[in-house]
Amino acid sequence: MSQRRKSTRGNPSGQKSSSGMNPQPDQRAARGLKAFREAERKGQSAAQTPQRRPQDMKDGFLTEANHRAAEGEYSSPRILVYALLVIAAFMFSYLHLYAMPQLRHFAGGLSMPDARLTGYDTEDLQQLRSVMEDSAAGQLSFLHITAGVIFPVAFFFATWAVMGLLLGPGRVRWVAVAAAAVFAVVDIAENILIDQALAQSEPSEGLVATASLLTQISWAMLIVLGTAVVLVVLADAARMRREKSR
Repeated sequence: MSQRRKSTRGNPSGQKSSSGMNPQPDQRAARGLKAFREAERKGQSAAQTPQRRPQDMKDGFLTEANHRAAEGEYSSPRILVYALLVIAAFMFSYLHLYAMPQLRHFAGGLSMPDARLTGYDTEDLQQLRSVMEDSAAGQLSFLHITAGVIFPVAFFFATWAVMGLLLGPGRVRWVAVAAAAVFAVVDIAENILIDQALAQSEPSEGLVATASLLTQISWAMLIVLGTAVVLVVLADAARMRREKSR
């Protein structure tokens, strides 16, 4: 009775290969060492990373993912800019388009001093004080120390972000930022003087004249700076569209 040799199954490494298709670990190591020595003789490194060809580059980036990641980095400052712009626009709308008009119902239909772009005099404030209810005066004072402070500060930071991050380097952007800081100081000082004038039974002409002048200056600066900010934002948006269309 003949005994048949059992063939090795399930483990190809255990089978003998005369054709060399499945080299043993020592054979693979020898081949790797040989390739390494050949690379050293040619002045190359076997572990050197293949160089990227110029045709592999696209707009200075190796891959589309790198391109999108870089675009994300460039767009991050714009997120801050737009967030500050939204806050400043919201506070302006709340203060001058909602809260101030609401107070007119408690002042016989007369507008608040803050809303008078051309200014006011002592007679205007005395007339306003005579028809204004005590609750309205308190609400105006409270509005001055809340939204009246938050808005100019938010506008300053929005102007700083737009001019500093979207506008190119130069003296113009620092002039705009300095002007926004002056506007914030003028607007807050105007609110303080208005409250002081309305609190007096007979406000002095000098106090009213100073408050009126600050009101006119703040409105003029707000219009000029607001226009400059809008123009810079629109120019940046147009430039971004041109870059994406290339």
